[in-house]
Amino acid sequence: MLPTIINESAEPSVLADFDTGHVLDALSYGIIVLDRQFCAIYANVIAQHLLALHLPDMRGQPFAQFLPQTQRFACAVRRAVESGSAVDYNLRIVRQDGSEKADWVNARIAPLCNEMSGTYVMVELSARRHPQPQRWAVP
Repeated sequence: MLPTIINESAEPSVLADFDTGHVLDALSYGIIVLDRQFCAIYANVIAQHLLALHLPDMRGQPFAQFLPQTQRFACAVRRAVESGSAVDYNLRIVRQDGSEKADWVNARIAPLCNEMSGTYVMVELSARRHPQPQRWAVP
């Protein structure tokens, strides 16, 4: 086992002033962080776009209430927290424009546990589209 060397006079990391929000907003998939009450405390730009929601509208409210099948999603979040491992979940997002198309979003729900701050939940979202049934014109 190698000894741990701590240099107390070392300069602070260049990442100390780094804004992680910029990195999370640059991702190609959505990230939502839920607090201990499963309310959204952060959602990157992609997550807000995929769900057609805005973070200020979600803050302080249970996140599941903004989704279809609220109870199923809440159960999946509880299962992830209780098991301590990630749970995969599929969300069907129906468009509000009246079209017949529905968007599907893959969600990976993972607990983020820290001894000092407790448990938070990260929801990673990625879009996928179910193919629409082919409609054939009958002459």
